[in-house]
Amino acid sequence: MAPTTWPIRQGVATSLNYRRDRPTYGDWRDVHNTESFIVEGWGEGFMFGALLMMVIITIANMRRGILLHKVILLELLLAMSHGTFCFMSFNGYGWYLSSTAALLYCSYFTHNVVAWMKIKPFFTGDHPSFSPRYCTAVHWIYLTTLAMTIPALIFEIFNNFRFFNNYSRLYETVRPYEPLMRDPWWIFSCLTLFHVIRKSYSLKFFILIRRSPRFGIMLVAILLAIIFTIVDILSSIIPGLSGTDGINPYWKLALVFKCLTDNILLDDFKSVLQRLSEAKEDGTTTMLPDSMNAHPTQKTGVANHQEDIFGGSSSKGGGGPSLDQSAAIPEYDQLPEHCGDEYKNQGMAANPVGKLGVKIQKLPNLPA
Repeated sequence: MAPTTWPIRQGVATSLNYRRDRPTYGDWRDVHNTESFIVEGWGEGFMFGALLMMVIITIANMRRGILLHKVILLELLLAMSHGTFCFMSFNGYGWYLSSTAALLYCSYFTHNVVAWMKIKPFFTGDHPSFSPRYCTAVHWIYLTTLAMTIPALIFEIFNNFRFFNNYSRLYETVRPYEPLMRDPWWIFSCLTLFHVIRKSYSLKFFILIRRSPRFGIMLVAILLAIIFTIVDILSSIIPGLSGTDGINPYWKLALVFKCLTDNILLDDFKSVLQRLSEAKEDGTTTMLPDSMNAHPTQKTGVANHQEDIFGGSSSKGGGGPSLDQSAAIPEYDQLPEHCGDEYKNQGMAANPVGKLGVKIQKLPNLPA
């Protein structure tokens, strides 16, 4: 917020009609409604706190050498700063607001990049889920149209600066069209995921959710993100749903749930579905679309330690029960007398008992 008076070189002060002396359409602090301050303070606190928790969870579950995890972390960090401007009251805070909004637009773009990285394995590799011609078309259309949004986002950042610093009201006209520059790509990714689940895998949604509650949370987050995005669009068109354009809790809720769709399952959707499909109800494995030749982790070179979608961490790609390798080795006292000490020691070492060590029936004979 600029001062209302500025000294002139000759020492005469003059009054500038900058903020307080003309309509402050871009200064949400001038809204004479206490509820607006409460709602905005709650919304930004909720957004910042939720994104901070996601950042911590992402860092705790990141694995070395996985680019997707780093891009998800970048998306969260870019969006966090815009949850702090309502606590600023210094002169010129409108520029701070618009600067953090610019980072938020970058986060929206990064979110669409993450959405592509999550569905890309469906369209690439040795065994794609669609025909080669369709895969090539989707690959180029998705990335080309996403790149075309960069000038539009820059233009909207410029409008944001001018609106929240009381220079232009063009932002009010353009804002209802913002979702067209940020949402179609990740919605297409969600529809692709639903289509692949229904067509390519022998899984129904209720079975999928029962096997992986995380997947159910992600589906709910997708639905809520779409709902709050629609409400945010309506708030910029229908008077009364928000005091000042862009100052409402709806887009913050939509942002949090969109980020949750990336954070709840860090890996790409194809590897997640394959691990879910490997585990049947009876503990056996089922044939996967890409498992005729080799396990996906053997073909892509990804480390075998992957995110466990069943709630914990696993060193194996599949979710089925592992075989006890020591079950076929007899106890030490069951070994025949003619067996050498070396074989007995191997049998003894292969019979762990919990976390306490090895069960020893009797001490081995010491060599003479």
